[in-house]
Amino acid sequence: MNLMKIMPAALLLTLSLGAYAQDEDELLNESVEEDSTEVAVPTSLTDRKTFHRVQIGYTGTFAKYTNFGYSPDYHNYFLNGISVGWMGDLRIAKKIGLFLELGAMFSFHTGASRGDSILTYPASQGGDEYVHHYRVNALSLTIPVNINYQFKNVFGVKDLTFAPFIGAYARFNVMAKRSETETRTFYTYNPDGSRVVVPGKTEEREFTASLMSIDADKRAIERKPHTGRLLQAGAQVGLNVYYKHYYAGLAYMHDLTPFARHYSEDGLTSKTTPQGGNLPSRGTGCDMEISTRHNFAITAGWIF
Repeated sequence: MNLMKIMPAALLLTLSLGAYAQDEDELLNESVEEDSTEVAVPTSLTDRKTFHRVQIGYTGTFAKYTNFGYSPDYHNYFLNGISVGWMGDLRIAKKIGLFLELGAMFSFHTGASRGDSILTYPASQGGDEYVHHYRVNALSLTIPVNINYQFKNVFGVKDLTFAPFIGAYARFNVMAKRSETETRTFYTYNPDGSRVVVPGKTEEREFTASLMSIDADKRAIERKPHTGRLLQAGAQVGLNVYYKHYYAGLAYMHDLTPFARHYSEDGLTSKTTPQGGNLPSRGTGCDMEISTRHNFAITAGWIF
């Protein structure tokens, strides 16, 4: 009798628990669906709040060396460079694709002067010819700070993003050297004044001067102080292209400060005195300048 009463009660309890479990599952499924609509899963690496990229690149620099010192010197250089570095992108606007770029890039530059200096002495002074060839080597660390805007699915291609940018950079000059190779050719002169090379009599010498410090040697290459700036500043503009894990970039960089600029103590300009002479204007003459105003970079890398 007691068993007959208990069985219907147990059956009712089992059915009620099953119904409750089914309702609970439906509630859980609904909550999961609601959460999945609220959390946006990035479909591309560049959609994330932050992403990084490692890159290598080619850099080109137009450099100009001018020295108005004891031995006037004018040389133009095109420096080829290779760079390696890292960049990080941080989203700074949630509703639009606006990012802040920060990074660091090591670069090594090298290049020879475009054209050699040739000095030929007259027969009365020996008649020898001197050819001077110059080369610059430099190592630097560049830290850029840029703002870029992302254009998604360019040309209808999924995951293809164009990100034009504008910003500023600081360049730390770690090392810079200027080498000079002097080739001396000896000549003799015929009675008619024609010049003849003395066979087997050619001398070649090489000198190196740091552009980051004042050397003790008093040759023309080092006669004026060549102390370069440890820090330069500049502005840049360019375009980043992202596709899945791949990155490519093009940038133009304009140095706002020269690598080196020194003024003579007495100046290179003067004014006429009442007595008819010339009086130098102190501190007004630039006797040496090294500028690297125009630079460009082509980079490629991996996004992660």
